[in-house]
Amino acid sequence: MGKTVDTQKVVEALKSLIEQYAAGEAEVVTTYFARPRTKEMDIAWLKKQAGRELGEAVKVAGYLTRGAPLIDKGVDRHQFESTARKCMEETRHYRLLADILEDLTGGQPVDPDEIMLYAPLRPHPELPNKNSWLEIDSELKASKEPAVQLALSLTEGLGSGIYIGGSQIKGGELEGRMREAFHVIAEDELRHGPKDIVEVAAKIETEEDLEKAVAALREYAKRHLRMRNETFGHPLSEQRLEEIDRGVVTPLQVDYTNISPISPYSM
Repeated sequence: MGKTVDTQKVVEALKSLIEQYAAGEAEVVTTYFARPRTKEMDIAWLKKQAGRELGEAVKVAGYLTRGAPLIDKGVDRHQFESTARKCMEETRHYRLLADILEDLTGGQPVDPDEIMLYAPLRPHPELPNKNSWLEIDSELKASKEPAVQLALSLTEGLGSGIYIGGSQIKGGELEGRMREAFHVIAEDELRHGPKDIVEVAAKIETEEDLEKAVAALREYAKRHLRMRNETFGHPLSEQRLEEIDRGVVTPLQVDYTNISPISPYSM
């Protein structure tokens, strides 16, 4: 048994890392919108992000299809409800982005087969940073270390920084629609992962496990940040990304205790 660690120290270590990289992801999107951009650039990132949302919705819908006949016969009804809510949220995210995408392309219907090429768990030959993120995600999921699995449980919603940053962009009607979409998605994503940080921290009992959890979360966050930067056409330089890795960024602080477990938005 290694040296025990205070739970509050664990909370602070994990929270600090999450806030560091949330700030980095917010900077990706605010930098993108602060620079001159073309319609083609907007279409490119919208396709990538819409594909992530649709792919996640399809994956969760599969869980629901398989689990529905087993509610209270091996599938907990509370967990099923939570999964159904997540499916609704991911579908809503896709709908918000796809609506904007269709308008940008002059009303041309979104091609779901094309969009699904960008689904979260699909490697893409033109997206090396996404592929690198997929590698670390797979590696961490396969780990037998309990501390690594605890860290991994915080990664869902870890990328809410881009949505928080996006909900603050300025501009005309198009930017207003994007801002509202980012705001809705941010509200949904903030109820995932990091809100459970206190509960997760209580299960990390030793200094050694804390080191393992922090190392896993850091590596995941580094690659996730670069995947986000790739999605938006690399608005941040590699030098700036390395600065964010070193903590040269103002942390994006979020009070997760005030976030409702139920979405305030309707379909």
